Amino acid sequence: MLLIPALVCLAGGLAVPLFRSRAGRSRFVLLVTLLASALLAALVLRGDTPGRTLLRITPLFAVGFRVDAVNRVFLLLIAFLWPLSSLYAFEYMAHEEREPRFFAFYTLAYGFTQLLALADGLFTLYLFYECLTLITLPLVTHREDGESLRAGLNYLTYTVGGAALGLIALVVLAVSGASGSFVPGGSLPAEALPGREDFLRGVFLLAFIGFGSKAALFPLSFWLPRASVAPTPVTALLHAVAVVNAGAFACLRLTFDCFGASLLAGSWAQAAAVLLAAGTILLGAVMAVRERHLKRRLAWSTVYNLSYMLFSVALLTPAGLRAALCQLVLHGLMKISLFFCAGAFQVRLGAEYLPDLRGLGRSMPRTVACFVLAALSLTGIPPLAGFLSKWNILSAALQVGTWAAWTGAGAVILSSVLACVYLLEPAVQMIFQHPSSPAPRSDPSWRMMVPLALLALSVILPGFWPEPLRSLLDAAAALY
Repeated sequence: MLLIPALVCLAGGLAVPLFRSRAGRSRFVLLVTLLASALLAALVLRGDTPGRTLLRITPLFAVGFRVDAVNRVFLLLIAFLWPLSSLYAFEYMAHEEREPRFFAFYTLAYGFTQLLALADGLFTLYLFYECLTLITLPLVTHREDGESLRAGLNYLTYTVGGAALGLIALVVLAVSGASGSFVPGGSLPAEALPGREDFLRGVFLLAFIGFGSKAALFPLSFWLPRASVAPTPVTALLHAVAVVNAGAFACLRLTFDCFGASLLAGSWAQAAAVLLAAGTILLGAVMAVRERHLKRRLAWSTVYNLSYMLFSVALLTPAGLRAALCQLVLHGLMKISLFFCAGAFQVRLGAEYLPDLRGLGRSMPRTVACFVLAALSLTGIPPLAGFLSKWNILSAALQVGTWAAWTGAGAVILSSVLACVYLLEPAVQMIFQHPSSPAPRSDPSWRMMVPLALLALSVILPGFWPEPLRSLLDAAAALY
């Protein structure tokens, strides 16, 4: 039962090229993603599932899967977002070439994301972390022009190179006698620590940076904005659903379930991780303000919002873990909505740069309304979803109270101010400025508007009905 939803996606993805007609292929992809999401939601909501090992090479090098309070949050997010992304992609990809290949890899990526999230130990997570990189590479390079091929090479170099640092941690944990499964509080045995604390902390920091490459942690941040040349359903996948969240999720597991807060708390390694995240927050926010291309502006926004998660993880407290998972969910909802709007602007009217957005509120009023709502939420305006996320992050930082935590909290506040600049500037242009040339009313069809409407509701709802999300987050924090 654990692997059935993922296997549905893997089998479905392999079968996609067999469909010759666009209508038949679209119905099949939607059926596969809806079925997989329904099965996944049923599996997750049924409760924790103990780890099940499929293959064991050594005590640490084993392939196993489980459902627990931590990965339940990630799994429910992808179960909700993937069918919406697929539905949106049907209209968007009608304007692109090589549709069968796109939807094959898009569906396969859903399966591999599930397997990564379900991982019972670091070896399984590392294995499917690498698989996810390889299966999403053809999506990044989909257009096969020079720019997309260069973006794909950057993506591969940064993420595979970063994963190599994670492999070092895997080997060190194996030599140190760590458990093959994730253990709340850390899997290292007590006898492995005396006299080796600083060495293990150094290995942790390297692995944190390495797995953080997918989450665009500095200095491995620059692949993410370049990858925005891919079709918008891919950038939505990269920036809000799977790839970047996989990096943040891997850092969370590495920190709390492998090395453990007791080894890292108060150490130089913790301070370095917090400061790296804080620096990335400021870098991403400043670059977002400077960028004039809308999708790349949103990509830089993703860079610093991901480091909100990494900063929260590096606080090494249950409240920090809770804040990281809250940001994982709410940022995913807000950011995919913004990318979907940007894709609609591009497909319907060819609007990509900020000057192109002037007056779009007259020609695409419903799409612009969804963009403005998600933008207001991402800036942290209450009672929208983004406010809840930033409240949790700042509360966790203030509870820790160290100089590094205060520095990170300051970076979060400053980036929120800059978010008002880079998100509300295009919103003002859309609503209050006149277009350079009149355009016909051009909101997209229901295949784009249904996902946007549901995402708009999901941005509003947590502020007025936070109990379901709060119960999920509390259950995860209670493990630590």
